[in-house]
Formats: sequence, structure tokens, C-alpha cells
Amino acid sequence: MECPKCKAAVSTRARFCDQCGNDLARNVEFLHQKALDHYHRGMIDAAISQWEEALAQQPEFAKGYYYKGLALYDRGDLQLAIDAFHQALARDGEPFRLYFKLGMAQYGLGDLQGSVQSFRKALEISPGSAETSYRLGLSHLRMSDLEEARRALEGAISLNPSYTRARYILGVVLSQEGNRQEAIQQFRKVLEISPTYTAAIFELGLGLFHEGELEQAAEEFRKAIESNARFVPALFMLGEVNRKIGDTSGAITVYQQVLALNPKDVEAHIRLAECYIQLDFLDAAREAIGQALAINPANREAQYLQKHLVEVKTPHKPGF
Repeated sequence: MECPKCKAAVSTRARFCDQCGNDLARNVEFLHQKALDHYHRGMIDAAISQWEEALAQQPEFAKGYYYKGLALYDRGDLQLAIDAFHQALARDGEPFRLYFKLGMAQYGLGDLQGSVQSFRKALEISPGSAETSYRLGLSHLRMSDLEEARRALEGAISLNPSYTRARYILGVVLSQEGNRQEAIQQFRKVLEISPTYTAAIFELGLGLFHEGELEQAAEEFRKAIESNARFVPALFMLGEVNRKIGDTSGAITVYQQVLALNPKDVEAHIRLAECYIQLDFLDAAREAIGQALAINPANREAQYLQKHLVEVKTPHKPGF
């Protein structure tokens, strides 16, 4: 570290500068340097203590409030971080970074309307911030305001066409709006930029599945599984495709793989039972339903299937 006055090298524990006699213990910039050193080394509590000491010396030190807010945000004290950012905003003439971080803290605390207002103010100051537009889109999405979410995400993409995360979330918004073909095109664009984006591969498959393009959907689900062998949603949906195309045995194999990864997946147990019933393997179906009800006794689908099996008079066939 160095003395803020004469730039001579000084120890972090020094109270006075040996060269110029500067009272480092009361020097706000030196206290700020020490706080930053602690902060970057992950010593959050020590950093906050140093910024509080600096602010006690100089209550109008806007930078101290801002960085104290960052440290509080990192520590998870979001309301205290918000309070610190507001203190900084009252003293800072260039508040873009403050509005952005304030919006982040408000979003984390669930104050979505507040985060929208903060991100909008940040964009008024810096309209070219793709990240701010993206965050604004996320806030609107959590508020289920799909139109505003789409508009903000499209703004982020116009500023940065390679912003794959924004494109992915835009695809999700379009899916929720029912614009499946537009969503499919958006996910394809994501994969042109990032071919191994597992979540985008899966969402593309899901869109194709809902559009009835089952073979293409199955291909995307297989790609997602190749990208991440433990990605259970893709495995489950591959089972759903197999069921729809009439490959009941193939569906059983996939549902069993799902359950090997997540034995408490009630829906997979139920789908497995339905496949067993279709093949007339009733003992195996009863076992699968029993597993589902053991996990969730109130599951209506499992209850219905259990009642249905009681009424079935077909002789049992041996299980697999």
C-alpha cells in the first residue's frame, strides 16, 4: 500500500507515514485502500469495518457507501446493502453503477418493482448497457410481465447480438407467451453461438415436442443427454417421446434411467406404471404405483392408477 499524500510505501498496519507524517489512521483514502485490500482477499467483515471507520471520519464519502454496499451484498445482507447504495446515491453525481447494484440487491430481496425502477434509471444514464437491459428483463419476467420482459431482452440482444443468456431467456419468454415457433428460432440462434448450451438444447427439444415434431425433439433430447448425462429433464422427455411414438419398451428403459438418477421422481414412477399397464405387466405396475404413493400419498394420478388396477381382471403376466 502507499500513503495517499506522498505515495511512499507503507504497511497496512501503519498509523503514520514515515516519510510525510500523514495520519493514516484518520485518512479516509488510506482506510478505503485497506478496506479494498480486505475485500479482494475475501475478508468481508474486516472490509466493512474499515469502510465504516472511513465513513465515520467523512460522512459524505460516497465511494465508501458504494463499496460498503458491495460488501454487504456479497455477505447476503441485501437490505443493508440497499441502505448503503441509497446513501451513496444521495452523494454521487454519476450514479449508473449505484442504480445497477441497487437493482441487483432489490431483485435478490424480492422487491421486483424497485429493481425495475433502478434498472430503468441505470439505462437512462447508460443506454448502451446490455447487462442492465438483461437484468431489467429478468425482473419483468419474475413479475410475469412477459411483454416488458421481451422488450428488455430484445434491447439487450440489439446491443450485444452474441449475448446467449439473454437470447436463451428471450426464448423462454416467447415459449410462455405461446410463440413456440419464434422460441424455437431463438433457441436455434443460441446454439449457433454456443452449441453445447445444454438448457437451450433441452428447450429447443421441448418446443419441437409441443409442436408435434417428435423425431427432431428426440434428437435434441439425446444431444442434451450427451452434453450432460445426468440432465434428468432431457431423459424424462425422451421417455415421453418414446411413449408418444409407441415405443413403450424404450420408454420404460428411459424412465428407469431417470429413476436411477432420481429415485424420488414421482412422475417418472407414474409414467413407468402406465407403460407397464399398457404391456399388461400388472405386478410391475403395482410396484411402480406403490413407489409413487410412498413418496407422495396424495398424488391423484397414482391414486387413480391404483384404483384402476384393483378393478382390472386381466390375468397377470410376469414382470421383466
